[in-house]
Amino acid sequence: MEMEGFEKRVLQSPAWRIVTQHTVLPYVLGVALLPGSAEVLEVGAGGGFNAEAMLERFPGWRLWATDYDPDMVERARERLARFGERAVVERADATALGFAYASFDIVVAIGVWHHVGDWRKALAESAQALRPGGRLLVADLLPGVFHGVFGRLFPPAGTYSIEELRAALPEAGFARWRLRPVGPLWYRLVADTPRAPGIPSRPGVAT
Repeated sequence: MEMEGFEKRVLQSPAWRIVTQHTVLPYVLGVALLPGSAEVLEVGAGGGFNAEAMLERFPGWRLWATDYDPDMVERARERLARFGERAVVERADATALGFAYASFDIVVAIGVWHHVGDWRKALAESAQALRPGGRLLVADLLPGVFHGVFGRLFPPAGTYSIEELRAALPEAGFARWRLRPVGPLWYRLVADTPRAPGIPSRPGVAT
């Protein structure tokens, strides 16, 4: 989904950069132990604010930043150019990512799936993109956010409940997860794909 109007301006603003880099992203990354070296996919990277912060925090990461909106892709490409080969910026649909099976160690999606009509397909695509024992990190808004003025300013393509998401995780191919609502308005999730035989599970995640 390509964003328009007020929402697009907000997500490109210096104020949102401060909020997401210093509040939202640290909260999401803090839910799990993460490797110092990894190949990482960000789905719905927008203008690259979170990708920028992750590349600075994890010098051993190589990160693919994707978004469906071509304006956001161009902004992310400009922002991440200083990271050279560590940052790859591409246009991609969350429901049809187009990457080879088992390409990434980590997939990150922050504030994305309410923009995606078929969020279950986006979940399954993320699982397919992860290697065995790969880790998905998600934060998104719940239906209660979109009542009243907020819903008119930031209209979702679709919403879903915690219960629906919890039921969809094993169907998409995830073996272990921690799903935590933050009040009635949003949640954070860390979920792992099954590990290869003989490889112990990572610490830091519980069903």
